[in-house]
Amino acid sequence: MFKETGARSMTLYELLGKMQPKNTTDVMAFSEFWNAMEKRGFGPMLALPAFIAATPIGAIPGVPTITGVTILLIAMQILLGRRHPWLPATIMKIEMDAERIEFLVNKMKPVAVRFDRFLMPRWFFMRQPVFRSLIALSCAACGLLMVPLELVPFMGLIPAFAV
Repeated sequence: MFKETGARSMTLYELLGKMQPKNTTDVMAFSEFWNAMEKRGFGPMLALPAFIAATPIGAIPGVPTITGVTILLIAMQILLGRRHPWLPATIMKIEMDAERIEFLVNKMKPVAVRFDRFLMPRWFFMRQPVFRSLIALSCAACGLLMVPLELVPFMGLIPAFAV
């Protein structure tokens, strides 16, 4: 089960290299970025609603329910074994000038190198399907728990921080 624990993970710098456009005269659709991110898209997709719920905005009635259901749906996609999170087709069709993307990626590469120093080494055993499922189950439980905790102001912070 743990035979791949020594396998090396792709760094942020390498990920940015995969996101660079092949031809700078074209436009790139958001779907191309999403395919390049593969399973790494789940982390930011889970972190965004959790961050929103963990701020004072999370005390607004309805916000913990919306963010909790969003976290639940994203975690369920992980449990279903999807390659990357589902996004609506209108978002996936958004296009951007490839030359501009190349400029942004080149600007971000030095920052990614600095972040890579802090992000390595990783717990490679956590990439196993069993652990990914356990993490997704705990995130789904936190998202589900946020709905009733909305009744008490700021109680949704606890599961949001857990996510």
